[in-house]
Amino acid sequence: MKKVILDTNFLIDIFRFKVSLDKIFEEIGNVKFVVPEFVIIELKNLSSFNPYVKLAFDFIKKNKIKIIKTKKKGDMGFFEILDNDSIVATNDSKLRKKLKALGIKSIYLRKRKKLEIG
Repeated sequence: MKKVILDTNFLIDIFRFKVSLDKIFEEIGNVKFVVPEFVIIELKNLSSFNPYVKLAFDFIKKNKIKIIKTKKKGDMGFFEILDNDSIVATNDSKLRKKLKALGIKSIYLRKRKKLEIG
């Protein structure tokens, strides 16, 4: 089972652009979504002015997504919890480049319409 680590921008954008997560299940199969604790903090900080944050929290709660504590925040927080079965779901191009250099796959939104895995 692959572990998909969700980033703040990815969580917001899938609701903002109404993108289905079906492609993840079609291409990867059985996945376990997780969210780093610092992403929860970032979402809380955005909640007063971003209407999609509530949908992201509802998604996390409804799907009983595990929240993982990390010592570090930002990109380094993701690297702290990565393992061989991890894929990071992010729209951050700098983070995606770092992941690719390490041979780690990412899931991202392409042209605000569909998910790509690469």
